[in-house]
Amino acid sequence: MRHFICILQSVLILFVFALSAFAGSSEEVINEVKIQLELGHSSRQIKVQKVKFIASSPGLSVSLPQGIDIEGNDDVAIELVLNFGAGDIDRLVVDVAWPESVAELRSLPRTEMWKFLLENGSPGQVKRLLEDPWNKPDAPMLTVQLNDEGTLGFTIGLEQLLLHGGMWLPEHDIYVTTAINPVDFDRHVASLKGKRVLDRVINEPDASLEQYRALWTDFGNPLISDSSWEQWQTSWMGTRGHLIITAAAHGSVYKFAVDRYGNVRPDFASPYKFSLDFAWKETQWKEQRIVDGLPVIVTKLEKNGRYYELEQFAAPLGDADAASRGYIPGVFFSKVKISGEPGPFRFSIAYTQELENRQVELNEINNKPAVVDSLTGEVFLILETQQGFTVETENQHVVNDSNQIGISVYGELKEGETVELILKLPSPAVTVARAQNVAEADYKSAREGVINYWNSWISQGAQFIVPEEEVSQLIRASLWHSLVLPRHTMGADSTPHMDIPYANTAYGQQNADWPINQAVYVDYMIYGLRGYEKVAEDELLSMFKTQQLPDGRIGGYANWGVYSPGHLYAIAQNFLLSQNREQFDNLLPYSMKVLDWCLLQIANANNGTDNSGLIVAPLNDLSNEEREWAFTQAYFYAGLERFAKALENYGHPRSREVKDAALQMKKSVEKAFARASVKSPVVQLADGTWVNYVPSDAMTTRRQLDQWYPTDVDTGPLHLSRLGALDADSWLTTAMLHDHEDNLFLYNQGAANEPVYLPQANTYLLRDEPKAVIRSFYSMMAAAFSHNQLAPLEHRWGHGQYYGPPSTGGAWFEILRRMLINEVGNDTLFIGQAIPRKWLMKGKKVEVKHAPTYFGPVSFTMGVQNSNDKIVTVVELSNRNQPKNLMIRVRHPESKTIQSVTVNGKLWNNFDFEKEYVIIPVPNGGKYIIETLY
Repeated sequence: MRHFICILQSVLILFVFALSAFAGSSEEVINEVKIQLELGHSSRQIKVQKVKFIASSPGLSVSLPQGIDIEGNDDVAIELVLNFGAGDIDRLVVDVAWPESVAELRSLPRTEMWKFLLENGSPGQVKRLLEDPWNKPDAPMLTVQLNDEGTLGFTIGLEQLLLHGGMWLPEHDIYVTTAINPVDFDRHVASLKGKRVLDRVINEPDASLEQYRALWTDFGNPLISDSSWEQWQTSWMGTRGHLIITAAAHGSVYKFAVDRYGNVRPDFASPYKFSLDFAWKETQWKEQRIVDGLPVIVTKLEKNGRYYELEQFAAPLGDADAASRGYIPGVFFSKVKISGEPGPFRFSIAYTQELENRQVELNEINNKPAVVDSLTGEVFLILETQQGFTVETENQHVVNDSNQIGISVYGELKEGETVELILKLPSPAVTVARAQNVAEADYKSAREGVINYWNSWISQGAQFIVPEEEVSQLIRASLWHSLVLPRHTMGADSTPHMDIPYANTAYGQQNADWPINQAVYVDYMIYGLRGYEKVAEDELLSMFKTQQLPDGRIGGYANWGVYSPGHLYAIAQNFLLSQNREQFDNLLPYSMKVLDWCLLQIANANNGTDNSGLIVAPLNDLSNEEREWAFTQAYFYAGLERFAKALENYGHPRSREVKDAALQMKKSVEKAFARASVKSPVVQLADGTWVNYVPSDAMTTRRQLDQWYPTDVDTGPLHLSRLGALDADSWLTTAMLHDHEDNLFLYNQGAANEPVYLPQANTYLLRDEPKAVIRSFYSMMAAAFSHNQLAPLEHRWGHGQYYGPPSTGGAWFEILRRMLINEVGNDTLFIGQAIPRKWLMKGKKVEVKHAPTYFGPVSFTMGVQNSNDKIVTVVELSNRNQPKNLMIRVRHPESKTIQSVTVNGKLWNNFDFEKEYVIIPVPNGGKYIIETLY
């Protein structure tokens, strides 16, 4: 100890001399502070910990540490080894000095997302983000390294420490304060207010959809006045905001977009442009919804006791199954029903033909009023009215080179009567001869045909039936949202071609510019998980045809780093679910080219100058600099890991090579992002404590509020845990989850700006935290879809609010599917992992039929029988590939504790009453009847 004190005194003398010399030769202001670390306040067991102090900012100096309350088993030197915990608290003091900050501050980006969050987030959230030193390039930083590799530890922003006086890091069991006038630990902890979001979730009942619909604005809803959201409402051909995208059939070229008032437009890429508007003069909008989760849209309005109901849908003009790819023409039906206060009524519509050299006029087809082109004879719109109606032209003129006509329909409404008007809008326009078919089309038959067509699609896949109608509706809607997206055409070479845009009313509409969204979030999460193998195969092959480059990689807009490994991930997942070797054979030649390109990138990453093992590539379209983005690493690992498993199941000789590359990638990710987190300044949470920050780029050790919001959040580091590149229970994952929930999600409501990328729900499933899963599920449903029409959305705030991307529905459905039926690793099947308790109330049940899994098709039912004292689960396993363990969680609606269990009539002791699950080791297929008694 005496030798150490001598060394320490010498170093301190040199340190003070150096500071004096530095101060004497410069006019810069030098800041000095003594920092005190206290270790062992919460540990119940003795911990052995290395400690090393490192200056982590320009000009900062740190002295050798001085020990306080140090015992004989502690080694205090430049690198310390401390024994603490179980009542033993060790204290270290260091002197730190740094020059005043002079660097130009970083600014928020031009996109509005961070700005909106900082102006509208919860008060504590905003305060914490504003105090973060992200914008000061020369902010003073002191790193406390806790192992030799630099993969454990943290960094303190010294200005934040001086501001708060003390910083408690419970995950490290380290308290930091100033050594002169230190803040007592117990007093500091007692002063902390608030709770972490996840701590609240653990102690609250299950979340609900009603709860989160009340929290998330249903923007575009005319009954909700929230001006802060209006500036980002997108416009399309005179409509504003919300649009529901429909089509007459899967892959149809001719699509229809419907706004909240029932006004109709074509999609961006339609070769045929028109506008149909309803003049609801002085009426009050009441509601809009879809019927039974299908593309039948009902809009209701009211005026002085007079009620207007508009029901709309798209139907094929002819046999949809006989159409040549997507060229089948469609007819959009709109039925207007008027009821209520008797007396005269007048109803107006406006039709605009956007094509050049057209002259619209009101005429007749089959004795029905029709809007036609007087020059070509084309028919644009046909009206079907009741006897006694009068139809006349309001105006007819050219507006901005587009021909427009206004039409009024009027008559007399009698007491207790409901009158109807039907509009038939063909797309594209039809000839007079074909117009006969439109005029004769029966509304009731067409509606029945549309319902049968989409129900037929739904019935072809796995069935997921839950006792919450809104959820069931979105299960159905998410399928047709996906099926209407692509356009099936014939290419210039007379071979089938498919355009798969991100959405039908946003961005480019040719080929597939966003292959990650289609391959992973639609072809896997919608089609693969529900058994639509052929649809997925066709889309994946089409993307190979249009997006695969000569070097093997998958191209797309802005060359995101995830495009290529994302393709491998989707193809592998679908094969593991279906075991369809023929389809895997069809995709394999293209996939192997992608694989070779991915393996080459990994080889280059391991042989580069920094030898990090990480892929350097663009993140997305607005964070396009090539960096070591976490999102990219997550998909490279997951793509290779899943593809290796698929190759192994297929019997391919390269499976081991790919598996080894994935394992090496995982090690590189764990090491690089742990080091980057240690070097990043810690962040404060809602309870006043501090935790590590995990950056979105391993090369940038700080928050990146100077980039757009998705850089750190939507496509940020938490995807490393969601996709298994970081272990879900690791300290890095824990830190990320708390930071996202407390600081990065607007209002702390558990949803990101682009809900499609919401990463935390699957991470909670991996951690087996059902309450947190359920909260994320409902928050996403309320944030990512309009509230009654269930139209999927791209952005929540700060950017154009584009509607229609089915990838949003895919991300939501994957969460639901895993809540109900989930593979844990490669050998365990988990039934009912995160079912909301209210779904198992008396008289209700959950049912899954023929769900594709790694273990073959699986079905189950779960529900209360007779009383709340017994819940019966029936599981039917496939004989294809048996899991090593079958787990069944039964979450009693009143949180009652399991008292006993029977399996197939025999008493069963292998259950955990605290975690609420039953374990059946080595199931041998067939049916299992599990009765849990309370």
